[in-house]
Amino acid sequence: MAKGNDGNYLQHSIEIAIALHLVAGTSGGRLHVALAHGMAPYEPCGALPDGQARRLLYESLEAARKPATEGESSIVAAYRETNASLESYPNTGELLAAVIGRNRLSGGITETDTDKHANVQNVWSGSDVTPVAASWRCEVSSSGVLICPSSLRSPWLFSVDPMTYHEDGYADDDKLYRADLGRLSEMLKRYVASGQPGVAVFFVYGVKPDVRPQFWKFIDDLAGQSGTLVVPCWIVHQGGNANLAALLCSPLVLRPAWLPHGLNFER
Repeated sequence: MAKGNDGNYLQHSIEIAIALHLVAGTSGGRLHVALAHGMAPYEPCGALPDGQARRLLYESLEAARKPATEGESSIVAAYRETNASLESYPNTGELLAAVIGRNRLSGGITETDTDKHANVQNVWSGSDVTPVAASWRCEVSSSGVLICPSSLRSPWLFSVDPMTYHEDGYADDDKLYRADLGRLSEMLKRYVASGQPGVAVFFVYGVKPDVRPQFWKFIDDLAGQSGTLVVPCWIVHQGGNANLAALLCSPLVLRPAWLPHGLNFER
């Protein structure tokens, strides 16, 4: 279920801004996507606990209900195109299809919930995007749908939104672990080796202050092993906790001034 807080804004505003930046000026405007979080095409947002930050999301949804204005943010335009609301909130795939064009997208989407996967599969039927009912960990190696194609000729976007980060332990669940470093490094090396510009984005939510340095160390190690450059950002979640986004870029450099409104471009 979509949470309906500023974590949704963090993720989707970054994904849409990056996607448009990557395809700008390219021949055919195509984008290869590897989305590790299917969600249903549209889902109702859940009830929020008191104190969770939601202003950025609510302001953007409200702006999307009004006519377009010059210079408005790309996420507002995407929300308007998808008729986004708290009662019917779009997933990443639908937002990308709205701003890029479904016929200009290729790649893969993973979703472990079989009912949600069936809905995602239905909307992408006949396209060059392949949804699979599997964990992202199963699809970032060998011939998985999230792997870089050997014939990649377009920019790429890899995005994963685990609930949070854990330094120790391991399970094939909705968390990100240090134990995932090897498989993610090998996957990103293949995208970097393609020579095509791209960004891998990692979102983690409600991260406690003592865990943040561990997450950023994980990201630095991943960037070092894969040959990518890190752009960090965050927003408030609740209390002293934060929602974090790490952008690993190759070979382009993203300037903080270009990225979405309301984000803090630091660690």
